[in-house]
Amino acid sequence: MEEYGMNNNNYSDGHEMKQHFQRFAKQLSDWYCDGKTPGLASQDTRFTLELQKQKLQSLGLDMQIQFRKPDADNGSTGVLTYGDSVFENFIIGASKHITTKISNSQKEIFSSDAEGGLTIIMQNPKQGGVPSPETAMCCPNCGAPSTLGKLESGCEFCNTKFLMDELYPKVMHFFINEDIKDIFDTKQLKKYIVGFTIFFMAIGIVSMLSHSLTGELDSFESMINDAAAILGSIIPGAMFGAGAWFVVNSIRSLMLMGKNARGGSKMMRSLIFCNKMHTLDPTFSIEYFRDKSMSLLKLMLYSQDPQELTICQCNKRIPEKLREIVDITYFNSGVDKYSIRNGICDVSLTFYTDSLHYRGGKILRESDRIHISLRKIIKKPTDLGFSVMAVTCPSCSASFDAAKVKVCPFCGSTYPLEENEWVVTDICI
Repeated sequence: MEEYGMNNNNYSDGHEMKQHFQRFAKQLSDWYCDGKTPGLASQDTRFTLELQKQKLQSLGLDMQIQFRKPDADNGSTGVLTYGDSVFENFIIGASKHITTKISNSQKEIFSSDAEGGLTIIMQNPKQGGVPSPETAMCCPNCGAPSTLGKLESGCEFCNTKFLMDELYPKVMHFFINEDIKDIFDTKQLKKYIVGFTIFFMAIGIVSMLSHSLTGELDSFESMINDAAAILGSIIPGAMFGAGAWFVVNSIRSLMLMGKNARGGSKMMRSLIFCNKMHTLDPTFSIEYFRDKSMSLLKLMLYSQDPQELTICQCNKRIPEKLREIVDITYFNSGVDKYSIRNGICDVSLTFYTDSLHYRGGKILRESDRIHISLRKIIKKPTDLGFSVMAVTCPSCSASFDAAKVKVCPFCGSTYPLEENEWVVTDICI
């Protein structure tokens, strides 16, 4: 694909990229624990985080997530890049120890402490690339929504001026995942052996007490035999314990394989779709579409009222089960079907996630299949710098926030969102 491949510029040598990654991990922890806005986050990423916080607060919940150094630090790595004529997006991931706590009225109702990983999509202008002055940007000083041109001239809220390299890079998307607990863990094996040994010893002791009460335990030899039987229970305990451990972990292994393989049957159709889109738009890539569709899904799930968002053009009411979700972990996604007619693309996808549902005063972790349908008018190449938080009206050239406003507040013209952004036409679970 054009504009896509392994990263070979200065950001790939590791040091500067790792610094930005670690900074964002710290900023994300500060956001979830102290409410401090992450400076590296793009306007749309901040909007998603704000929606999630507002939804949690409306439910009376407080969620704290902390990222710490993992037990085995593998460092951070720039994996792949995708871009357009101006921007390049870097995929960076590293292991982290993740602690998650959710409270309801100061009472902890969910906690998780596990090894996992954080992946970010970081955007930077290409060497020689000049972003449009209308490119959406948050003021690094006061956090106000603005544009690149306004910040270079001076933020209209705090009057601070910035250079281009002070405004980039910025994090467009991020993914958090927890590692699956070890299968065939030898510590578990010991527990199984001890448990079954205690079980068989208990049977032996009950048998000896039964003999004593019935008068059958009337000789020293009988006592020795019963005592030997109790001590001998160690052997069947070890055999049955090891056998049970193997069977249980074999079943868990099969279940995990099935979980990780979810969506595998959709891989070919997804590749065909992305290849077709790439022929129509050379800057389109499977990585871009995965990140964009995941971002739209988060907006829909984290909003208290998804149907007030401009990206939502669903005719049906959002299912209540989707409204329960307060956080998701992405596993896989795939294209179910698509059509491209008269310059309009409609595509349906399935997302495979582990979701945290708030139901009946409890947080429940469930594996979900979420179906979402998207639509976009294919008129111009993908704009990686596009933000729904700061659009330019094609009629009067005024800038405004189109996240929840479909009509330009200055001239009254309907903003053609579908020409620049994918919109959601249906979502269900």
